[in-house]
Amino acid sequence: MVVKNRSSHEEGRGDMASEPGSDAKALGVASVQRALNILTAFQVNDSGLTLAELSRRTGYYKSTLLRLLATLQDHRFVSKLPDGRYTLGSIVFYLGQVYDQSLNLRAVIEPVLKDLAKETDEDAMFEIRENDSRLVLLRSDGQQRVREHVMVGTLLPLDVGAPGHVLTRFANGPGRHTGEDLIIDSFGERDPEIAGVAAPVFGPGSRLIGSLCVTGTITRFHNKEHLRAIRAAVMRAARQLTSSLGGEARSIFP
Repeated sequence: MVVKNRSSHEEGRGDMASEPGSDAKALGVASVQRALNILTAFQVNDSGLTLAELSRRTGYYKSTLLRLLATLQDHRFVSKLPDGRYTLGSIVFYLGQVYDQSLNLRAVIEPVLKDLAKETDEDAMFEIRENDSRLVLLRSDGQQRVREHVMVGTLLPLDVGAPGHVLTRFANGPGRHTGEDLIIDSFGERDPEIAGVAAPVFGPGSRLIGSLCVTGTITRFHNKEHLRAIRAAVMRAARQLTSSLGGEARSIFP
């Protein structure tokens, strides 16, 4: 995520900490905000950023950056490479591990699945990639008598079905796709009588977490109004989960 450049006037206010009458508390908050903006200036494919590039991305003077980077280095949030470039430090990886281990996917996803199944009156599932297959991690049944009977824990082919296409197509993030471009439909690929609508769910750094899917009979999904309503519901649910799991929901699902 590239931080929007700030004006030189705004930047200049950040260098007034020593002036008489300055509000120490406000300046402290501003320093924290600047430090966070530096950290979020790093992007997924960055192998290291020069001071000039960090200045361009944040809009901060190099003198301001050097002071903040020194503090971030002291606390291992940033590391400096031998060639002078900067990377995120080891503490960021550690915090990511803490976040992953503390996050209870079931507690976050199950309520959304239940609401989605109730809204669409179809089965809702959340699937993740398991090597060359997809695993049904969680599901919530709709009220239809005729439906797909797939148990939690079932391994399904990765190369067929809407959830499988989502897990392969967006394995490296959404790319330039946003909103409805992320929704994938499938009709009779794995089972000739079953259709599905799926969307990706992303976490921090646009990392793909899994695929959210609604399935039902082809007969019901051929109803254009019903299909349109399902697609809209799936996108709303995917946006909600992406936001809850730390992803950039506003930009991915505008």
